[in-house]
Amino acid sequence: MHYAFGSIVVDTEQIIVTKQGEPLEFEPRVFELLVFFCQHPLEAIPREILVNEVWDGRIVSDAAVNRAVGELRKLIEDQPSKPQWIKTVSKVGYRLTVKPRLIGSFENDSKNVKPKLKITQRLKLFSLKSIWIVSSVLLMAIFILIFNDAKKTAHVKIVDRQPVTSTMGSAFNPFYASTTKTLYYLHRSEQSTHAQVYFQQNNMTAKRLSQDNFYYTDVIAANDGNIYATRLNNLEERACEIVFFDKKSQQFHRLIECGKRVFTPIVHDQRKNRLIYRFRNSISEPYALYSYQLDTGRKTQLTHPAQSGNNLGDYLFALSKDNLSLAVVEYDADGTDRLKLLDLADNKIQTNVPFINNVYGLLWQDNHQLLTSNNTGLYLYDVKNIAFETVEKSDQFGRLMQDDNNQKIFSERGQSTVNIFKYSINKAQPQALTRSSGISHRAKFASQSNSFAFVSDRTGQLSIYLKQDEQVPYAIEFEDTIEFVSAMSWSADDEKLVVSMNNRLYLYSVKEKTWQPLVPTFGKVHHVTFVNESIMFSAEVNGKWNIWQLTLHDLQVKQVTRKGGYSVQGNDKYVYFTKFTQPGLFQIDLETQIESQIIQSLPITGWRHWQLRDDKIYYILNKEYRVFDVNSRVSQPIYRFDQKVPFSCDMTFNHQTFACEKVEVNTSNIWQFQLAH
Repeated sequence: MHYAFGSIVVDTEQIIVTKQGEPLEFEPRVFELLVFFCQHPLEAIPREILVNEVWDGRIVSDAAVNRAVGELRKLIEDQPSKPQWIKTVSKVGYRLTVKPRLIGSFENDSKNVKPKLKITQRLKLFSLKSIWIVSSVLLMAIFILIFNDAKKTAHVKIVDRQPVTSTMGSAFNPFYASTTKTLYYLHRSEQSTHAQVYFQQNNMTAKRLSQDNFYYTDVIAANDGNIYATRLNNLEERACEIVFFDKKSQQFHRLIECGKRVFTPIVHDQRKNRLIYRFRNSISEPYALYSYQLDTGRKTQLTHPAQSGNNLGDYLFALSKDNLSLAVVEYDADGTDRLKLLDLADNKIQTNVPFINNVYGLLWQDNHQLLTSNNTGLYLYDVKNIAFETVEKSDQFGRLMQDDNNQKIFSERGQSTVNIFKYSINKAQPQALTRSSGISHRAKFASQSNSFAFVSDRTGQLSIYLKQDEQVPYAIEFEDTIEFVSAMSWSADDEKLVVSMNNRLYLYSVKEKTWQPLVPTFGKVHHVTFVNESIMFSAEVNGKWNIWQLTLHDLQVKQVTRKGGYSVQGNDKYVYFTKFTQPGLFQIDLETQIESQIIQSLPITGWRHWQLRDDKIYYILNKEYRVFDVNSRVSQPIYRFDQKVPFSCDMTFNHQTFACEKVEVNTSNIWQFQLAH
């Protein structure tokens, strides 16, 4: 059966979707979703129906459904942010806006009509055809039975699960050494900001292996009997180094540097006696994979990811059991992250295909199958057939580790609760502005009142919320799936909210409760702010991030910076901004176009840690919330955080209180999962 609408053709027999004659790459679930829409055109289909029919009734969140619809729109829509075919039906679900044409599997060719056969010939042919058809049906039935049995035996499922650690705080990044039956992992207590290395043998009491003040990010027990780890000097400078455990001194010692602001996993390539890790020279570069030869100290670059924009690069990898292949996940800002299979004999990429986004865990089940996890579930991926099999739909799988016989899988399972708290410069006790069991963050106060917007996943789906005066916060309806929100800003009259989300720019009218997409020609928008009657935003164009200005009365866009710009705020005289490749806060005089650096100490990663309010700049540095007077050029602290430093803060219009997110619950433990075929 073929369904056709617009330039889209859906072939349910060959499982192919084409757009303008070109085949599209898609996940199996996305294809099933498209077929279901084609079978029920013009209907407003609730998410519950989609879960029952497309997900076979499995327990999945609305966020998973929304994500699949978002992926489908990216494939078939010309403008996914302004969908033509798949429309959101408010408070219901989704609707296919057209009734597809049905096209048969075969079409007659009038130019090649064969002459009619005589009756005897037709009867003879009919008998032969009948025998052939009956035989084919019997063979097909046998094949289906065999295939179904094979499919049943090949299906992987979790038959048992249990926690193997039960400590308070956070236990994460497990590594299981099968030869010694020892579980290594990292642990951070609720009182400490330093993650340390622990080990546990045969379910006995866990013991601490590291005894220092470093922050450990990974640990492995290599095949050579040594224990290797990665760690940071602290969470501010984040200088990374790879270390090994000296059994005589019972301490970890430095082996090699692995960059600044680098969190990297490591694996041991037994065949070549080397460590493989990820590395980048600066935060503005994408991650690439490197190897370190343990006997000679030679350092070699293995992968070369795309160098465009703020590409994260090769962010996750797994070594095959025979040490011959490396599975690498590369970030793709514009679409689905990609899986690359690297042949370690010559460091050449053998396979480069779409995978899944936001991959947390990756390991080889055998030399042909990968087990992988992200925020939607646990999956088995067939490398040869390029096909996924769902093991379990859940957001409770993190990094993955297994024993040698592939039966036990280890992963951390955690819970986080983050709420927004109001702080006072007079050091009064912080007060909760939001109360939910999810993650609420990125508060943005209005320009003339205490109303504020924030981002939360309290319902399982990421949404932007508004809280006005003492009213209960409410979610702003948005027709598409919100994958992420980069920045928000209020207009001077508090009537509009401009938002950068999903790499696009949108304007929300608080009174009319409507969204308006802006600058559709810009595909990679990052930060955004109101400056008088215009909007300034950062965007990547031709591989470079700069600041642009949009005037609302005529929707004209002009470029403000030409030497880089990543986050931006300003007034009628000056534009203040950070850069993607250089630390510090910069200023441009709009009249003279002279650029200068006004705060040198702001790190590159502090692009969301500052805010312009009137003639003062508020920013987070180390454990202090500071204020910088743009007139006197004097900086001074106004608040010191005793515990963990918040990710971002926002000052109110009266300069008396500010809001920051606060982690209230952050626990995780290592769990063991038993797999069966």
